[in-house]
Amino acid sequence: MSNARHVVAIAAPIGGGKSALAQALAVALGEAGTLAFDDYEVATQMSPQKLQKWLLAGADFGNLSAPGLAQALFALRNGEAVALSDGQTLAIARHLVFEMPLGRSWPATAQSIDTLIWIDVPLDLALARRTREWIAQLLQQDPAQMQQGLRWLHDYFDQYAHVIHAVLAAQQQTVRPQADLILDGSKSIEILVAEAIEFVRTRVAA
Repeated sequence: MSNARHVVAIAAPIGGGKSALAQALAVALGEAGTLAFDDYEVATQMSPQKLQKWLLAGADFGNLSAPGLAQALFALRNGEAVALSDGQTLAIARHLVFEMPLGRSWPATAQSIDTLIWIDVPLDLALARRTREWIAQLLQQDPAQMQQGLRWLHDYFDQYAHVIHAVLAAQQQTVRPQADLILDGSKSIEILVAEAIEFVRTRVAA
């Protein structure tokens, strides 16, 4: 389909800057919009026990569910408008920036990804960045909400040590080698956008 929109997928570990790059890249490309796997997936609703079972079964990312995502991506890629969960309607003129932590490892959308970008960030640094964001949010809340948030953080770190780190390691091992472009996540967002947009425009022109 020569008139199909160019789909740029952005993948990174939690805290790797995926959303920031996706939003900035969409603005820089122009006539673009974003679609996020996280708005459709249900894996984060899985219990640690189910995640552990999934890991032991081989960590097949194709088994993770995201109802409606493949249909939305296909429609946007072909110029159709899509209703989003927040009530907004999205239509893409030229480029679609797809926040997709699973890269091409999710079969339902793999063939629709034209360019896959991986943001390379050590897992400890990514966790530190995400934790800083959570703490900044907690500091703006009242004492009761802060205490509730601290309990959530305690439980999250417990799950991170037992399950989540292994999930992120599997993501890194599986998705990173698929990337068409690997960016150094320690660089500023301005540099990442410049490197990404140069690469994407070269591929579109080819």
